Amino acid sequence: MDATRALRALQRRLHGDRREFHEVSYLGRRVLVLHGVIRDPPDYDEAWFYACAQRASIVLDVGANQGQAALIALLCPNVKETVLIEANPEALAIGAEILVRNHLSERARFVCAFASNVAEQTVRLWTVAAGAAGSMYAGHASTASKAGSSIDTPTTTLDELVSALKIEPDLVKIDVEGAERLVLEGARELAHRGNVTFIVEMHSNPELSMAANGRAVLDWCQRMSYEAWYMTEPQKVTTPDVFAHRGRCHLLLIPRGLPYPDCLVGIKQQGDTQDSPAWQKRRRKQDRELRRRMPAV
Repeated sequence: MDATRALRALQRRLHGDRREFHEVSYLGRRVLVLHGVIRDPPDYDEAWFYACAQRASIVLDVGANQGQAALIALLCPNVKETVLIEANPEALAIGAEILVRNHLSERARFVCAFASNVAEQTVRLWTVAAGAAGSMYAGHASTASKAGSSIDTPTTTLDELVSALKIEPDLVKIDVEGAERLVLEGARELAHRGNVTFIVEMHSNPELSMAANGRAVLDWCQRMSYEAWYMTEPQKVTTPDVFAHRGRCHLLLIPRGLPYPDCLVGIKQQGDTQDSPAWQKRRRKQDRELRRRMPAV
């Protein structure tokens, strides 16, 4: 056992691995979360994902980590089911506990695996405990690699999961710290259905440039009859030159010929969820309901 794992084991024995949940207001509801699960300020794609989830029915959360995106999706009443797919069992366990504590787990399923292009293999994931940014690239997860902290995790593909779970997802969020192209290669049958939207968080690292990663994803789009939109602008892209300078950015992949979704128009990177038209419509409905219940003067 290496020093990092020994230290974690000692901490669990001494402190019982206690997790302190606190209540916050989030998307119009009081929820129990751990510190850091809900980011302040919001992450780059939080408002974008929330707007898309308002139109979704079945959501795949690939690279779920501790479950923030799944929490967002399941707070949308239209979402019937969310599947959390995460290679780090400690992070996935926290995500599951958060959903259980908030009485949302009846619409969730959990898969502890590394989503890739081939199933039933093993990948080394560089990660520390339940920390974010676990990656197959040692250079991407510098803290973990310096500590020699990694786990071996089984692979699956989205096509295998969709078939096994007998579901028809319409929204897929991918945040896998450099393995984006592998996830997409394992979702070719899913993409051929022509009704699935992918929100992909793109990454670069010392072993994989953003230009190389972008070319691989855009090549997939060409083969699958999809189009990629650089969400920061937003603009349709056919070359990674537009975002090659970024260390992290987001692409929206939609079937060829479809327009950029109107639910995303006006929402900026790192925007507030309340900027989304769906949220504003929901607030107007709540206001009307409140006025209806108020006694006449």
